Amino acid sequence: MSKFHSLIVPVLAGAAIITLSTTMIPPASASMRSSVLQGHEFVNVNTSFNSRTPLTNTSDDAIANTQRTGRRFIYRMAVKECAVLKETIAETCRLTNLNVSTNVQHPSGNNPVMLNLSGNAQFAISLKSDSAN
Repeated sequence: MSKFHSLIVPVLAGAAIITLSTTMIPPASASMRSSVLQGHEFVNVNTSFNSRTPLTNTSDDAIANTQRTGRRFIYRMAVKECAVLKETIAETCRLTNLNVSTNVQHPSGNNPVMLNLSGNAQFAISLKSDSAN
């Protein structure tokens, strides 16, 4: 296991759990629909993954490799999120959108060079029926 992976796994896993948010009905249409959704009605779920890790090797190749590794990790987190949703609230789950970005923050003062990773995954899910919960 790489040093990067061992640093980033706990941070991204915690961020995914903390930032999971479910949007049932957009506010503008809330008055037109019942607030109680039945199974097989689709809702949108957005999950964000964010992490910062220091870079000890700042060569161009090392930064590029670390960014690639970070993107791959976020892709894997997004793919595994449907399983988490199905374990809890979803009957069906489909990844509908995924944005991933990396950013190198150069130091100011005594701060180290940092790699910022972020990802935002959107899913369309149908809720489990009340009897399944």
